[in-house]
Parts: sequence; structure tokens; C-alpha cells
Amino acid sequence: MKVSKILLSFLGIFCLIGVGSILPFRFQNIFLTKPTVKLGIDVLEERGFDVLQGKSIGVLTNQAGVNGRGDLTWKILKNTPGFDLKTIFAPVHGLDGKFMSLETFYNDEIDNIPIYSVFASNSRPKNEWLRGLDAVVVDLQDIGIRYYNYWGFMVYMMAACFENNIEVIVLDRPNPLGGHYIGGPAMNSENTSIWGPIADFPLFHGMTIGEIANYCKNSSEEIIAHKLLETGVPYSGIKISHETLKKGKLTVIPMEGWRRDMRWEDTGLKWVRTSPYIFNLQSVYEYAFTALSALVALDYFDTCNFLKFESSWSSWQHLHLFSSRYISSVLIMKYLNEEVFKNYSQYGFSLSARGDKGNFIEIEVKDIRKVKPALFGLAMLALSKKYTRFYVNSEDVYRFIGAHIGDNELLQKLCAGGEEIDVSYFAKKWDNEAQNFIEKSKVFYFYE
Repeated sequence: MKVSKILLSFLGIFCLIGVGSILPFRFQNIFLTKPTVKLGIDVLEERGFDVLQGKSIGVLTNQAGVNGRGDLTWKILKNTPGFDLKTIFAPVHGLDGKFMSLETFYNDEIDNIPIYSVFASNSRPKNEWLRGLDAVVVDLQDIGIRYYNYWGFMVYMMAACFENNIEVIVLDRPNPLGGHYIGGPAMNSENTSIWGPIADFPLFHGMTIGEIANYCKNSSEEIIAHKLLETGVPYSGIKISHETLKKGKLTVIPMEGWRRDMRWEDTGLKWVRTSPYIFNLQSVYEYAFTALSALVALDYFDTCNFLKFESSWSSWQHLHLFSSRYISSVLIMKYLNEEVFKNYSQYGFSLSARGDKGNFIEIEVKDIRKVKPALFGLAMLALSKKYTRFYVNSEDVYRFIGAHIGDNELLQKLCAGGEEIDVSYFAKKWDNEAQNFIEKSKVFYFYE
């Protein structure tokens, strides 16, 4: 399955170069003091692993599932007496996080413990893999973006466990983008899949993985995620009835010391690579900034495989946005200045032309707390739709984009020939949807 060559031309509009603008990079991995935040695994350890005593357990985790000292959660569970670690479940990218998103990897074992890949057609784990387990522990580091789908694998695991009367125990972790940035397109129910298995979830949800689990468990509606293909790889669907959710047993071990106004750099914790291209905290923010606009530019729709980031920032406050051979930097500047942002103070950044020939645009971040990556992505989508031609040439591609964008109205505008995207309309729509989601979701928060 390939995207049209015309579609690929959109990639030339911009190349985001080192999104240092959103990350105080000088602080990254230079944490010399004790972490401010105590992770769920650390809290559980201090409690003597009380909820696990006497149980046969599995664990859904990967290389980023570590405690505050950097020890792997699955090894901690294996070496702690009082319960028995029987099975390890690994999400996409594998237990060590080394596989690319579409690579097939096989079931394996480590230290005589079987490892099952809950991936693609096995996103919902097989019943036989769960046989004999009393509980499954989940320790996965999310990044706060809906279609970064580790939390989706947790929801699929909850479906399988609840249907088999197995407890799910979630060890909570920070949302690296913080708990206050909530926005972007909401997920329409017909687009739900492993990349967003819950309707109405915005692209940036502001929740921790433990809060998401709490939200799902106490949902008043059934959860349906549709089957979907990604370049020929079949991802399974799920359907969890309200009755199954209600009777399922969920235990969340909250963190200590985390607040909603904290980004990752405020926690005192060291970032551990969560997937092949989210290798440091800067790449988390790069992913956030490109979460919308890069999606439709890419063959196979894999942001990390096709966007090229280069070391071109002068400080952590600057992001260089290269102009395109298709659209001049002057035209890009004019569009963003006059038709989208206008008063930059409310968005926390400003734009200026740089380079010997004015061949790139620099974004200077004034206030990191005001930056809205979804709005920037929307502006770039609108810009590309206005000045270039691109289209979706197959039903599979259309559904795949829909599963990521979520918003059918935007998807249809994006794919309709000759129609421009009204940035102010969608920005207002998303703000209203975000407020509705906050009201609905805040009762499931564990943190202020």
C-alpha cells in the first residue's frame, strides 16, 4: 500500500529541524538530585508488592518499564519472592524496543520465561497465553499523544483479562507533556482502532496511563476498536461490553509527587528510550509537533522513517522550519503570520526568516506552556492544502489516516479536491471538544 507520489510532495513543505524550541534540552539527562516523582513501580516496591503476594502474574512492559533507579520492572518482578512471574507480554517494538513499527517479531523467552508479542493480529493476547494467571501487571511509558499506541495495547490487554477474570494492575507513570495540554482532533467512534481505541479522546489527552485505565474501566459505554491494516499488517479489533468492564478487576498504583502542571523535565526522572525514534526527551516534543502535519506526507505513514531531523538549533528555544522547493519561505511566513497566528503572544512563540537567503523559518518559543502543537500541525495541513495538490488514492489509506487523525470532518476536507481548511473553525471546534473531554475525564484523575 503506497501513497500517491503527489501526496509525498507534501513532505517537501517543511523539515522540522531539532525541536529544541519545546525542550529545555540543557536539563535532559543531567539530573543530579533525587527524582521528585516516585513511579508506580517504586510505590509498589515500598509497599512490599502487597497486591501481588501469592499470585501467578504476567507483565506487559518493555525497556522503558523501569523504576526510579533504572532497574527493569520485569526483572524486579522476577527476582522478588512472594509471587511468581510466569509470562512477559511485549508491545509493538518488542521487549527491548528495537523492532521497527512494522517489523514482525516472534514469540521468545528470557530466563525461561515466555515472551509473547501482543502485536498486530495478536494485539489482543490469546486466551491460552493468559491461562493460569491471576493478574497482569502493566508498566508502559506513554508520551501523551493518542496514536502513540502503548496505551492502546493496555486497553486490549484489559479486554482480554477482564473476559478471563484476570486482574489488571497498572503501575502509573508521568505524561511527559503534562496534564494540562489537552487538545487536537477528537476520535470519532468509526475511526477507533489500536491507534485510538476510545471514542472522543483528543489527540493530546493530558492523562497518565493509569488514569486512562481508570477511565476505561469506569466507562458507561462499551469500547469498540475496529480491525485495521497497516501496510498489510492486520491489527486485531476489540469489543468490551459495559458489563465486562464493570465486573473486571483493575488496580492502579499511583505515583507520588506528580502534578498535572509537570512536564517530564520537572520530574527529576531520566528519560529511557520508549521506541526506536523516541530515544530522548527532545524527540518526544518533536513527535508532538509533527503529530498531525507529518502524517499525511508520508509513504507508509510512519513519521519517524521519513522526517529528517538535523542539529540546527542555536538554543533550546529555537526550532528551524525549512521552506520548501514547492512553496517559498516568504509565502509560508505570509500565510502563518496573516491567516493563522496573528497575535503570537497567546501561542507562546514567534516566527522570523533566517538564513543567508532567507531559506528557512525560525520559531522562537517565548512561553513553553502556551505552545499548542496541534494548532501548528493544523496550520501546516491547511498551508499544504492551499498551495499543493495531494490526495488519498485507496480506501485502506483513507481509513489509516482516519484512525490517526480521528476527526472525520477534517479527514474529508483534507481529501477533497479544491477545498481549503479553515484553521479557525477547527481550532474552535477542538477547543470545545477538549473542554467536554476534560469535564468527562477529570473524575478519573488521580492527581491535581
